[in-house]
Amino acid sequence: MKRIFSLFCVLLALLTFLPSTASADVWAEENQWDDLWEGRYRQWVRTNWKDDIFMDPSKPVYYKYENDCADAVYAMRLIFAFEHRLPFVINNRDKAGQVVSNRMKTWDNLSPPQRVRRFMDYVGDMTSSESLRNDTYPVALNDIQPGDVYVAPGVHSYQIVEVTDAGIAEVMASTTPKQARYLLRTPSFPFYVPEDKRLGDGYRRFKQPQNLGKPASAQPGYSEEQFRLAAELNFDYVAFTDIISKKLGKREEKPDEKTMRLLLALCMYANDRSVYVYDALWYLQKIRGEGRRCMNAREYDDHSTPGRDKRLKMFFDSIRRHLDRVGRFDSRSQPARWAKAVFSNDQPPQSEMKHLNDFCMVQMTLGEEYYMTLRELRQNVDAGSLSSDPNAPLPFRWGVVKEPFRAECPTY
Repeated sequence: MKRIFSLFCVLLALLTFLPSTASADVWAEENQWDDLWEGRYRQWVRTNWKDDIFMDPSKPVYYKYENDCADAVYAMRLIFAFEHRLPFVINNRDKAGQVVSNRMKTWDNLSPPQRVRRFMDYVGDMTSSESLRNDTYPVALNDIQPGDVYVAPGVHSYQIVEVTDAGIAEVMASTTPKQARYLLRTPSFPFYVPEDKRLGDGYRRFKQPQNLGKPASAQPGYSEEQFRLAAELNFDYVAFTDIISKKLGKREEKPDEKTMRLLLALCMYANDRSVYVYDALWYLQKIRGEGRRCMNAREYDDHSTPGRDKRLKMFFDSIRRHLDRVGRFDSRSQPARWAKAVFSNDQPPQSEMKHLNDFCMVQMTLGEEYYMTLRELRQNVDAGSLSSDPNAPLPFRWGVVKEPFRAECPTY
C-alpha cells in the first residue's frame, strides 16, 4: 500500500511540472490598444506587412495560410495583435452581440503556434468583406493611414500599406478563390469610390476592442466626408482621388506619377468587370438549368452593369482629359507610351502594343484564357458597344460583336 501511495505521489509531482494548455487563450494579452499602439501598428504595417507574409517559410505560423481579400485584411490586424500581445476582438457574424476574440479557448489541446493558426483559419471562415463594415468605421480623407483599409462590401477589400509623399494611398490585396498566395501590392488608390447608402464602404479603420459595441459615429476620428464628396463629384474616380492626393500629399503629384496610377487603376477596374460578367453568366446558366430562360426584375438588377459601364467610360474620359492637360508627349516616359497606345487614333506599332499588353490585358471572364487589350476595350467603350444586359452572351457584354444586342428577354 505504501508503495502504491509513493508511486501516486511521484506521478502527481510529475503532472504538476508538465506544461498545461487547459483553458488556454489563443494568446495572453499583455498590452491594450491606445493611440500609442495604433501608431506602432501603422509603422509595423509600413515596414513589416509584406507581400510574402503568407509565403515565407521562416514564419511557420502564417506560412501557406489560405486567404482571400477579406482574410488578408483581418489577418493584418490579427497578426500584429498576436505578435505584440494585444487583444484581437471582432463581431461574431453568427451570434449578434457576441464577439470573436483571442480569449477563445476552443483550441486548448493545441500548442500555442497551432492555436494561433487555427484561430486565423476560424476568423477567415467567420468573416468577409461584408463583415468588415461592422468591424471598421469611416475616417476623414486627410487622416488615411497605413493599417487602414478600403472596403467594398460583398465585392473586395484592400489593406492601406503606405501613404506616399505625393499623397497616394498604396494598397495590397488578396483575391478569390481562397488559397495561399503572395499579396498584390499596387502603387495606386483602390479603384472604387464610396457609394454605399448605408455608409459601409470606403476608407475605414478597425474599431478598438473597447469601442466595438459603440456605433460607428462614436468612434474616434469618425467622418462621413468621403461619402458627401463622392456624391458631389458624381462618383468620378479620378476627381475623387485627385482630392485625396492633395489632402494627403506633402508635394504635388507629378504628371508621370498620375498617369501611372490612373493606368494601374484603370487596368484593375476593367478586369474587375470580368467578375460581374462571370457572375451574370454563371447565374444565367443556373436558372436555365432550372428551366427558366430569363432573369426576373430583381435578378436583372443584381447582375446588370449600367452604372459600372458608365463609370468605366468616365474613367477613360478622365484619363484622356489628364493627358490633354499634360500636353507634350514624352517618349522617354513608359506610362506616357502606354497611355498613347491606349488613346492614339492611329494604330500603334506592334512593339508599343506588346509593351502595353505586357502591362495590362483585360480578362473577359474568370477561369478562361480569354483576353482583350486595353486599347480595344477603350475603342469598344467609345463606340458604345458594351452591353450591360446580364442576359447577353459574353461577346456582346464586351463589345466584341459590334452590332447591338437584341434582347429576347425583358429588360428592366
